[in-house]
Amino acid sequence: MPRAPTNPGMRVMSAARTAPLEKSEQSGPLSKRLAGEASNQALNALSIAKEMVGDFRQSDRFFKYKAGIVATWLVLTAGSFAIACPGSSMRTGDMDARLVLSDKLDRPSVTIWNESKAPWKDVTLIVNGQYRAAVPSVAAGEFITITPKQLMGNSGAAPADLRFESLEMRSSDDSANLTEDLRNEWKRLLGPK
Repeated sequence: MPRAPTNPGMRVMSAARTAPLEKSEQSGPLSKRLAGEASNQALNALSIAKEMVGDFRQSDRFFKYKAGIVATWLVLTAGSFAIACPGSSMRTGDMDARLVLSDKLDRPSVTIWNESKAPWKDVTLIVNGQYRAAVPSVAAGEFITITPKQLMGNSGAAPADLRFESLEMRSSDDSANLTEDLRNEWKRLLGPK
């Protein structure tokens, strides 16, 4: 009887259960059937991965160089996207705010521009750590202007001649400390000393 031709480079791998599923398991609750099917798919994926590793080991070195280059390119590309496109989780930053202090020193006010692409919602401004003002929302590209008349503290309204020395802004999903920007605006208005 003639023998079937064999190829020494070909190897058969299988991923199989050590024992077949019982009939009661095959017609059991949906969760058990899904778990059994997920197990089958995992075994199939493991078998395919083993075959690919075996094929890679048997390939020539030039193919391995090409695969290394492609893998390096994919890792660098994924890393670049991860760095360039961070998630939208809550962050603390400047909220893309631009601050302008009024040049009328007898009538102090601060204007804050929303230079982001998203609206700010539930905005709270804290001036000098004790006076607060709240705004429901500021659309992208719009601004809010805060004067001492709008600020309230524990002891009542802010004094009319209040000097803005520190400014913190909070929204429903971000916050920013704008004190440094405020100091720079004071330097700009008062000039070098």
